[in-house]
Amino acid sequence: MFQVQPVRSRALQAEIAEAVGAPYYDDTFAFYAAELTDDAQSVTALLGLCQFTYAPNEAVIRSVAAAPGCEEDEAITVMVRAVMAFLNHAEIPLVFIEEDAAEADRIKKWGFRPLKADPAGRPGIDLARFYRSPCHYNKEETDENDHPND
Repeated sequence: MFQVQPVRSRALQAEIAEAVGAPYYDDTFAFYAAELTDDAQSVTALLGLCQFTYAPNEAVIRSVAAAPGCEEDEAITVMVRAVMAFLNHAEIPLVFIEEDAAEADRIKKWGFRPLKADPAGRPGIDLARFYRSPCHYNKEETDENDHPND
């Protein structure tokens, strides 16, 4: 069993970043993923860390790091989705991911694609559209011109 939680202190964020081999960004918020004991009372292993910034109009994921051997663990994808859900509940419309935040194939696997609405073409997700239809999101993004009122 694993859990995904926000990191509630900068010191803990720095400690987790070091443990999973990630750079620590002191100007970011973070969520972590951890393996739990069977009774869910204690952490047995850190799985990953996601560090991000946000403002009223957009968020940027700066780093998604997995502990060695956990790169393909479903907990890492759940952690990214937890960050997205947090941002969506905060009514942040767009989330972008820095191209060096994770490997390109994982960024694509999580659904990030260059957004037509972004002049720089950064890989991102329109959160309102994503949560309206997560299974069809990437198809809708490629057909964006067919849905001008979305």
